[in-house]
Amino acid sequence: MTKWKKIMIAAAAIFAVVFLAVWIGGGAIAAHMVTQPRHRTFEDPETLADRPVENVTLRTEDGITLSAWHVVNAPDRAVIFLAGIGADRRQFRSRAEYYLATLGYSVLMPDLRGTGKSGGDLISIGWHERKDLAACRAFLRERGYRHIGAHGISLGAATICYSLKESNDLAFAVLESSYDTIDNAIFNRVDLYHVPHFLIYPGRLFLHWRMGASAREMQPLAYMPYCTMPTLVMAGDAEGFLKLSETMDIYNRCAAGKKRLHIFKGGRHENFLGRYPDEFKNVLGSFIAEAGAEWPPAPSG
Repeated sequence: MTKWKKIMIAAAAIFAVVFLAVWIGGGAIAAHMVTQPRHRTFEDPETLADRPVENVTLRTEDGITLSAWHVVNAPDRAVIFLAGIGADRRQFRSRAEYYLATLGYSVLMPDLRGTGKSGGDLISIGWHERKDLAACRAFLRERGYRHIGAHGISLGAATICYSLKESNDLAFAVLESSYDTIDNAIFNRVDLYHVPHFLIYPGRLFLHWRMGASAREMQPLAYMPYCTMPTLVMAGDAEGFLKLSETMDIYNRCAAGKKRLHIFKGGRHENFLGRYPDEFKNVLGSFIAEAGAEWPPAPSG
């Protein structure tokens, strides 16, 4: 073997080692960044929609302390709000005001684990957050609410889906921009930047290791056959992070007798209430009216 060939082989070996180190190390860093907590401090409002805000603390089955706002309106019906990744309960403030002032519901607005003022050091993209939803339902049951719905955005919508197999006693579910499988959620984002999929394989493995759930488990689509309560599925037709066909799959797999699908034309992965206020309120309001059509009238609070 010539000296030149030895140099080339050595250089190739060094390149391979460096590439593997960057590939694997970069994946570990990316997985950490996605799942790291987003704790924030902020002032609590005294009122929402002219109703007093009660600051409450909840405890999940796995020992996480959740901070939430509870606003009483109707004593028999309430909705739980579940925010998207990177957000906290404040993401739902305008929606909460609509539910309170117009739809006549009480609201519970938690910071999911690892966000806002809640405890927890890991965001699991909806998987373990389902335990937060269970704690919220238990709190509202203890307060005497009979009709409890859930309204989630993105991660929060996936959280609702993951909870369905264990408990599908919600009065209704509103799913905004839910991913259908964790793999599609990852690859859709990667595709926006034209990154080859093989580059993110280590990050994908580290992500599932950190969350303690496999790609096979993390498929909201697989839980939709358990979704038998009235369900509203909403998405935009230009989300990027989410394909329209994936939203259609979620809707089609939903087992609810009463289900609706609404697509916002030109809608991206964004705040639909902010961009399409009248359309959003009309769609949500008519769905909520239908979902509770057979309930007794709400007693005065």
